[in-house]
Amino acid sequence: MNNRGTLTRRTMLQTLAVAGTSAALGGCARRSEDKNTITFLNWEKTEGTPLGQAVQAFEKKSGKKVDIQPAPTNDYDTKMRTALASGVSPDIVRINDDYVRGFSDTGSLLDLTKYIERDKINVADYAGPVFNFPKQPDGKHTAWVIGYEPRLIYYNVDWFKSAGVPLPPTTWSGDGWTWDDFVSTAKKLNKGPGKWACLVYLDTGVEQTFSINNGDPTGIYSANGKKFTLDTPKGIEAIQWATDLTVKHKVQPPWSELQQPSTDTTFFLQQKVAMLFDTFGVTPYFRENIKNFTWDVAPPPAKVNQRTESSVVVFAVPKSARNPDAAWELLKFLSGPEGGAILAEGRQYTPINNEAAKAVKPDKASPAHLDLFAAAGAHLTQPNQTSNTLGARDIYRPALDNVYLGKESAKSVLTSVRSQVEKALTETS
Repeated sequence: MNNRGTLTRRTMLQTLAVAGTSAALGGCARRSEDKNTITFLNWEKTEGTPLGQAVQAFEKKSGKKVDIQPAPTNDYDTKMRTALASGVSPDIVRINDDYVRGFSDTGSLLDLTKYIERDKINVADYAGPVFNFPKQPDGKHTAWVIGYEPRLIYYNVDWFKSAGVPLPPTTWSGDGWTWDDFVSTAKKLNKGPGKWACLVYLDTGVEQTFSINNGDPTGIYSANGKKFTLDTPKGIEAIQWATDLTVKHKVQPPWSELQQPSTDTTFFLQQKVAMLFDTFGVTPYFRENIKNFTWDVAPPPAKVNQRTESSVVVFAVPKSARNPDAAWELLKFLSGPEGGAILAEGRQYTPINNEAAKAVKPDKASPAHLDLFAAAGAHLTQPNQTSNTLGARDIYRPALDNVYLGKESAKSVLTSVRSQVEKALTETS
């Protein structure tokens, strides 16, 4: 999931009314009249990236041209919404996973089911939970995932060894790696203020991952996306457990010291924390910048379950796309074994294709157990979709600050915001 702010449907319509469609598009969301050209609105440039290389491979193989139209991240959501509402949309748009249900509800996205069935796409060839993430309650498959970024525990091997602490498991196993084991390990690693054992609660995946691993059946939201279920006893206990690493056990940095951008990666790089719960997406940064200590990865600690939330890389074909058939061919290539292998080699994220994901394996610059990210495909959990995830999040996450600061309990905060969150879930983002 991506936190980039939210626009209500009302705000979007007001923007369109004031700016006008042609002006709002501003040349950023072009639509090609050439059936041999696929227009592709993305929130970042792709030159020199694994995604860009995979697109080039598709162009060479298919003979088609892909016109990638990058838009500034801070303005992307507005431009994407404007393009979808205009009826003159690109053939493919990168979409924040939190928006998939909302845009599906308004009928803006093309149902890909006919292509999936026509080409006999086998779900078993893909990481199941993220493959099915775009599937809507009515059965429509309105978006397409090409990759995902599982969350694991990054850890400083040298720190463990100098403290005489056994290393975490090298496979997806809870043997000696339960929640209690994690706390015990953290206490042995902790070196006092400024040199903490772990940083878990800064990553927002803590909510889904640890509530599910505590035995909660749905995590943050109910299966139908209409109820806030993080306030169940299992969810409350999970949030309190993550918080207690700071307020009770004193092995995690105080919340007040974690408010600057990229604090998590900076603290790990500067050896201010020994263990960090974070996504696969930070691996390229660590590969390039960690020079003075050995690092590795381990699965999150287990309790009832041992799963992890994964950020997903999602694209959609707008219903108004001019070249939907060609757009599907590109998406299918990017999620297949050939395109996936290129993405895996770049280690930007794990390909959704299970065969391609096997290429996510260690090299000289990678941690010894990088392949745990590929193995994570069998241990995933995703928050259930809602029509207004961002609106709900804008209510309960700021409220959690008082928990993380040690001012209130997880129970008092989560139960107090339930009605507000559930009201937001009835709205469309």
